[in-house]
Amino acid sequence: MKYILHNLHMIRARFRSNGWVLAELFVVFLVMWYLCDSLGCLKYTFYRPLGMDISHVYTLSTIQGGESKDTALTTVDKYFNLLEKLQALPEVECAALSYWSLPMSGQNSYSRFAVNDSIGMNMRMMFVTSDYCRVFRIREDAARPLAQLPTDYFHIMLTQGVVDKLKPYVPGFSLDTKFYDGRDSSQVFTQFGTVGPFRTYRYGNDATWVFRRIDRAFSEDNFGDNSAQLSFRLKPSADTPDFRARFNREIAPRLDVDNVFVADAVPYTTDQHLFEVMNGDVDRVNTQTLVAFFLLVNVFLGLIGTFWYRTRRRRSEIGLRMSMGSTRRNVFYLLMGEGLLLLTMAALPAMFLCYAVAIAEPSVGHTALIATWPVEWSGVRFLSGCVGAWLLMALMVIIGIWFPARRAMKIQPADALHEE
Repeated sequence: MKYILHNLHMIRARFRSNGWVLAELFVVFLVMWYLCDSLGCLKYTFYRPLGMDISHVYTLSTIQGGESKDTALTTVDKYFNLLEKLQALPEVECAALSYWSLPMSGQNSYSRFAVNDSIGMNMRMMFVTSDYCRVFRIREDAARPLAQLPTDYFHIMLTQGVVDKLKPYVPGFSLDTKFYDGRDSSQVFTQFGTVGPFRTYRYGNDATWVFRRIDRAFSEDNFGDNSAQLSFRLKPSADTPDFRARFNREIAPRLDVDNVFVADAVPYTTDQHLFEVMNGDVDRVNTQTLVAFFLLVNVFLGLIGTFWYRTRRRRSEIGLRMSMGSTRRNVFYLLMGEGLLLLTMAALPAMFLCYAVAIAEPSVGHTALIATWPVEWSGVRFLSGCVGAWLLMALMVIIGIWFPARRAMKIQPADALHEE
C-alpha cells in the first residue's frame, strides 16, 4: 500500500510529463482492446465445436454421360443403386444420399415457413436419406431419430437453431406447433423432432435448416433426372493416407451403375477449405490477422520505447535514491509499480469508452469495428478483451522498465551525487 501511495505522489509531482504518458496509454489501450477482442472472437469462432464431425467423411464425385445400357433404370434408380453399393463396402461405416443438402456447399435451396401470419423465417431445405446425421455425426433425438421421419412432404424435422430463434417470439413453442408454407397457408407441416445444434461452417451461425427424409419413391416424384449427392463416413482404420488413390484405382470401377460413373472420392476437409476460400472467409481472416499483427508490433515497439526512454532519463534519480539508502529491490519495485499504476489509471477511463463504442454499434458483434464473426456481445467478452489488453500492455511496460532500470541501478552512489 505504501508503494501505491508513494507512486501516486510521484505521479502528481510529475503530472506534466506523466500527462503525456497517460494520454498515450489511453489511446494504446483502445487499440489493444480492439485487437484482443477481434482476435479473441476469431480464435473462439474458429476453434469452438462445430456440432458436426467431418473427419473420415468423403463425398463422391460422379459423372453421368453416354448412352444408357439399361433403359429400365431411371436416374434416381442409378443413384440409389450406387448408394447401396457404397453402403455394402467393408471400409464404409455409413453412407447417405441427398439433393442440394451437403453442408459447406454452394448448392442449396431455401423456403419460407411460417408459424402464423406475422412470424416466420427462411430455412434451408435438406432432402436426405436416413443415415445423413450418422455420416456427419450430427446429434439426433434418440427417441425421434431422422431414420423414423416419415418420407412425405408434410413431416419435417427442425434444427435446434430454428427452435432457439422462434421460441422468444412464439409462446409455448413445442413439437406440436404447426408450420405453414410461407406462400400457401393451406399447406400445413407437422414437426416430427429436432436435430442439432450445429453450425453451418466454421465461420457460420447456428444452422436454421429443415430436414425431409427421402427414399427412392419420394425422389422419383420430386427430383427426376437431377443428379444426387453421395457422401460416406469411412471407418477410421480404413482411412489411410493412400485411401483416395486406392479408392480411385480399385473401388470406384466397381461402383459404376450404367452410365453413372464414379470419378473420385474427395475428403470433406478439402470441400470445407474450398468453400471457405470461395466464400471469402480465408481472405478476411488473413487480412484481419495481418492488420492486427501490424498494429500489435507498432504498439509493442512504441510503448516499450516510451518507458525505456523515460526510465533512462531517470538514471540520476535512481542513483540518488540508492545513495540515500534505498535498496535495488525497493527502487525496482517503485519503478515497476509506478508504470503499472499509470497503466491502470489510463485503462479505467478507456474501458468506459470501449464499452460505449461497443454498445453504440447498431449490430454489435457483427461489424468490422467490433468483430465480423458470430460471437454474441456479453460482459464476459468485454471483460476478457479488457483483461487481455491490460496484460499485454503490462508486459510491454515491464519490458520497457526492466532493462534500463537494471542498468541504471549499477551506477555508483558517488557518481549519482556528482551528476545531481
